[in-house]
Amino acid sequence: MNFDNLYKSCVSPLTRFVFKKIGSDPEVADQIVTETFSAAWKGYKTFKHKSTFFTWLCRIALNKIADYYKDQINNRSHLIYPNLKKWSQIEAITGSEPVISPEEQFVLNELRNKVNEVLNLLPLEKRKLLWFKYYRDLSYKEISIILHISPRAVEGKIYRAKLAYEALFKKFKDYYSR
Repeated sequence: MNFDNLYKSCVSPLTRFVFKKIGSDPEVADQIVTETFSAAWKGYKTFKHKSTFFTWLCRIALNKIADYYKDQINNRSHLIYPNLKKWSQIEAITGSEPVISPEEQFVLNELRNKVNEVLNLLPLEKRKLLWFKYYRDLSYKEISIILHISPRAVEGKIYRAKLAYEALFKKFKDYYSR
């Protein structure tokens, strides 16, 4: 069976499969199905027929879904995990005119305090990982050397630390918005 026929027979069930996994966001589902078939096309020669083609596609789709959510977290991380080093540089600028207004400075200080309070709620290992990545601005490779683990392991640990931070920040935000 050629790839076109496999595509035609699998696109509808794969779309339903992706919908079940991510919820009913048609744009995201379409994007993931497209990326799945693109990856399947590129890797079709590696398909060893140890499972059905559809099962193989579902595995690829699960990886694409994980990549999508990981990208979403990374894209939002610059908002969720602000780099206080950059904020400090704003404060360090001197001159006759203030760089930011007193109101902006107040909001900045409040946000900094909330970020630090939430960071302090994290377990030490997760807090240390986020500190290396976002305060010291170290690469995965540099962190891996410090911690004596692989860069891929560092990436996974930082990903989980960001998820933990995001969950705590949301709870913290919900608690104070009552």
